[in-house]
Order: sequence, then C-alpha cells, then structure tokens
Amino acid sequence: MKVLYLLIIMICNSIGSFAQDPGQDLKEIIQQQETDWNKNDMKAFSSVFSDDATLINFLGMYWKGRENIITEFSHINECCIKPTMVKFEFLDSKMLSKNAAFAHIKETLTAKEDYAVPGGMVKKGTVSTKFITAIFEKSNKNKWEITSMQVTQVNVPPGK
Repeated sequence: MKVLYLLIIMICNSIGSFAQDPGQDLKEIIQQQETDWNKNDMKAFSSVFSDDATLINFLGMYWKGRENIITEFSHINECCIKPTMVKFEFLDSKMLSKNAAFAHIKETLTAKEDYAVPGGMVKKGTVSTKFITAIFEKSNKNKWEITSMQVTQVNVPPGK
C-alpha cells in the first residue's frame, strides 16, 4: 500500500511539473521590471540580469554584466527614466530547453514631463514604442535570469 501511495504522489508531482508554464514566470519578471522602472528603482529593475548578462539599448550601447547594467541605468535615471512611465506588454515566449527561453516584449514609454535628451527635448505626453527580445536562463539557484536583452526603437515613417 505504501508503494502505491508513493507511486501516486510521484505521478502527481510529475504531472504538476509538466503543467507549470515557464512563460508565466517570465511574464512575472517583466511585470516586476515595469513596476521597478516606474518606481525609478534601477537596481531592482536590473537585479534580474545574470552576472554576465549583456544589454544592447535602443541607441546601440552595449552594456556587459549586471553591475554595469545597474550603473548605466542609474546614470540615466534622473534625466531619462524618472520623467517617464513604461508599460511592458509580454507578446510571446518560447522554451528552448528546460533551462533556456526567449521572450518578445513591447515597450510603450510615455513622457510624464518635458525632459532633455542629447539633441533635443522630449515633450510631456510623447509616446515611443520599442520591441525587446530577452533571453532567459534558469540559474543554478533554479531562478530565471535575463542573460541577453536587445531593445529596438520603432520608427514610424512620416505620414503613417
């Protein structure tokens, strides 16, 4: 009887692990990043990157390593993040293996106030759109981390 009971528990646990949706874990990470951005907490925002992560921002700047990513976001927080509000829309994801996945995210950034950027001013209410590709890897702590992120600015042709 004990063997049958243990077998039933093992089968239920196996079914439960197959039923888990890793995409939901990734969505939660991106939702938390949205919250952290909107609170202007770049350290928390960047905490989901792996130690050796890379991030290529929409200007083409290449940032390597979690500490560098935290530093770079912190440098631009006052000028270019604090006066904005972000909305991340999780578009899709695909598991590459049990420990690797990628996701596509749509970013909508809205200026809460006027602010200066190199080459001009961004006016309150301005909305910009970006698409993000993020590669996730499950760490040895069984936690999903972003190992690579590419941000692409969407430029709409004039008149469209």
